[in-house]
Amino acid sequence: MAYKDEKHAYEQLTEDMKAGDIPAVVLLCGSEEYLVDFYAKRLIDKYVSEACAMLDLATIERDKAAAADIIGHLETVPFLSERKVVFLPEFYDGRGRMPKTIDKSSTEKKELAEQLDKIDPAATLLIITAANPSDYKAERSFKDSEIYKKVSKQGRKGIGRVYDFGPLNRRQLSGFIEKRLRASGKSYSPGIVSMLMRDTGYESRDTDYGLYELDNDLRKIIAYCGDAPEIKAEDVSEVIGTNPEKNVFRMIDALAQNRKDEALRLLHYLLQDGEPDMSILARINEQLEIMLTACEMKDDGKSLVEIQKTLQGGYLGRGKRIAEYRTKKALESGSRMGTAKLKTALANGYKVEKNVKSGLMPGRLALEYFIGSL
Repeated sequence: MAYKDEKHAYEQLTEDMKAGDIPAVVLLCGSEEYLVDFYAKRLIDKYVSEACAMLDLATIERDKAAAADIIGHLETVPFLSERKVVFLPEFYDGRGRMPKTIDKSSTEKKELAEQLDKIDPAATLLIITAANPSDYKAERSFKDSEIYKKVSKQGRKGIGRVYDFGPLNRRQLSGFIEKRLRASGKSYSPGIVSMLMRDTGYESRDTDYGLYELDNDLRKIIAYCGDAPEIKAEDVSEVIGTNPEKNVFRMIDALAQNRKDEALRLLHYLLQDGEPDMSILARINEQLEIMLTACEMKDDGKSLVEIQKTLQGGYLGRGKRIAEYRTKKALESGSRMGTAKLKTALANGYKVEKNVKSGLMPGRLALEYFIGSL
């Protein structure tokens, strides 16, 4: 998904807002929770007058959600705003479930689903957001729900629309970064944007690194520069060169491209930042395991979905979500190294880990030797 230069959900939603083509029900979901939250706020700001928010905006928190309450708000008309907005934040949780008060009642679920057909799109807007499903089972539960099916089935000509915010591609990511750098009022070279795209970790799609984390890193870089008029490469390196998971991922990727000097540089960053030797070794071996498993399954004719499901259950903890892009990167880097080399590297990794634990080799020396031998 990250490689395709196709229209993203945020671009489609922006176009729909400009055209005034927002239906009665909007369901915002997807892995980019930053965009889910951002566009929920944009929709509210567009249709609700700030002066009348007390009357024309009903935000119903998940733990207080009841079908009768939601339906009651949907049946009221706006006071002075363009539309009455009923907002249900994280109405679906990470397991793909509605609030317990509604989920356990077939009557309430039916009544709420039937109410969607009665909403007047000229007067009312229902915004529903969903937490990112934690695994495939949760995603199936979410997409099998009555409301999701009803909204998505109706399509662009019906009562509702689903906007699924997935990862940004390179063009979209570049635009996101540049917009925030321009807003800081500081100058920067084109190389800074490329550096940020490469080094922040977003394109590596580590499991927990999304736009919220990227936006936070950009804020830290801008703050680190202080009163300096320009953002420089050393500022970026100083701020973002300290994430162990990202640096290990980049280290392995550099080795796959036969750039040992870059891999050793990243290793020294980790050591200088106080990352324990055994922690680095464990992360390296875990990434090699992921790459080897992905490549072996690909050789056996398995699909990307099958590979991703196996990785979720096998290495990063059952139920923990791995981004599709990270699986693709594991296959890409693993293919460069080759299955035979990966097997040898992983066997050496286990051996080095054993030698460090038993005291046969100092941790730093063992790591440098290991990286140099790959």
